[in-house]
Amino acid sequence: MRRVAELAVETTGEGAPALVFLHGFSLDRRSWAPQIAAFSQDHHCVAYDLRGFGDSPPPQGDYDHAADLAAVIADKVTGPYVLIGLSLGANVALALSAQRPAGLAGLVLASSGLFGHDWQGEERPPAAADRVAADQGVEAARAFWLAHPLFASLDNWPEARAQAHHMVAAYSGWHWQAPGRGARIAPVRALSDVAVPTLVLSGERDVAGYRAIASALAQGIPDARLERLPGAGHLCNLEDPAQFNAAVQAFLTSLVAKEETA
Repeated sequence: MRRVAELAVETTGEGAPALVFLHGFSLDRRSWAPQIAAFSQDHHCVAYDLRGFGDSPPPQGDYDHAADLAAVIADKVTGPYVLIGLSLGANVALALSAQRPAGLAGLVLASSGLFGHDWQGEERPPAAADRVAADQGVEAARAFWLAHPLFASLDNWPEARAQAHHMVAAYSGWHWQAPGRGARIAPVRALSDVAVPTLVLSGERDVAGYRAIASALAQGIPDARLERLPGAGHLCNLEDPAQFNAAVQAFLTSLVAKEETA
């Protein structure tokens, strides 16, 4: 493990395009173990703990997840790369992609959030956890988060459930401990600004709000395709790695085909 701007970063494998993995809220880079094991045979894989998660220290002042991602890419990636993000990580990947960085070849957005999305009267899950933390403290928020319908599908995937609970138990709760500590991510002005091929992945057992966001992303990003993953929920990459990896592999194959015919 090496550090970039104090962030804990792991790299393995060789081959292009490089794959950069971004985890979800309360998780860490270990959540991508099934994907790195599969894809590092043919790709340079980069996974890191977002600021304040896992082995990366909490911010000491203002921070920007997309700026952190750009720093990791500048230090660890040479040549074309694909961003693969889940939930919060997908938001970060989307934010950076809208800046049209050099070398970005594609996006995989799994269980993504979307700034400004109308949740139709339902409370956005991270906001609900923030409220519980403010009212009852970090440990109450942790218990609330793990019991949220967002993770109900984990009951059908015991190994994924154990992994998720282990990571959430290890999460410091730093972002819950004071107002204003939530993730800082610049909103995408328009989905049409995303100028690379994009695979949108959505578990069929995810909560309705995130499934609706997946549809909005697929409709708004010019070169996007939506794939629903049967039986999987919000943590679709952990719950059904084989299905998730197959979808990503097909997407990577399509990128190579597009490059060859360009």
